[in-house]
Amino acid sequence: MKRMSAALRAKEDFLMLCREGVFQAGDRLPSESSMADRFGVSRETWRASLELLRRDGIIYTKHGIGTFLMEVTGKPENDLTRLCSVSEMIQRAGVTEGPSSYTTGLAIPRPEIASALGVKPGVNVFYINRMRHSKAGNPICCSVHYMPVYLADEIDPAHIPDSMFLYLERQKGIFVARSAAHIVLPKQNDSIAQQLRGNTEMRVLGIEQQHFDSRGNPVLFTVDYLDIELFNFTFTRIREK
Repeated sequence: MKRMSAALRAKEDFLMLCREGVFQAGDRLPSESSMADRFGVSRETWRASLELLRRDGIIYTKHGIGTFLMEVTGKPENDLTRLCSVSEMIQRAGVTEGPSSYTTGLAIPRPEIASALGVKPGVNVFYINRMRHSKAGNPICCSVHYMPVYLADEIDPAHIPDSMFLYLERQKGIFVARSAAHIVLPKQNDSIAQQLRGNTEMRVLGIEQQHFDSRGNPVLFTVDYLDIELFNFTFTRIREK
């Protein structure tokens, strides 16, 4: 009972540091011995504190990588029926996003992507491969955006827009009004999923979306692979009479 009381105190001290901004959403926690020393408790007691935090949905652990901080309120839900950017989804997941890395170029897309964009088979499209990281440097999401070349003529590869929706709206006068999306469970050899996982055993969920402008014309196709441990997804199902 005495050890549990110490574990509860260490937990509350840790939450106080979170509220003060010492630890922020998405941060990887220091080693168990370092945290135990910080709070003046044994490693066994700090492990008990971690279990309390884990049960409350405040932290989560990736096997072989480390323990990370969620928002103290837990993981907010992302409604899949609402079209929004990946940046907004990450914010709602309580993760502080850090710098992204990019590669761009021209490529002949898979036949289904060419068809979704209204591009003839064998014709190049412009693509952006974007790897998103948390503030702590951990991979969050890997996205590939495909669009017809004529829509990408104002994109500077050295300064990739943060939002493709805003780029299309501001530079091309195109408002992305809706999308047709489906969930993808990537195969083991999926190159985008492998890029996100790296050498970890991360569980990955994919969302493929065909985006349309307000007139119903396809303008963008995106493939987003996400670390499933960071997100809660919901959608509403309606029963017809």
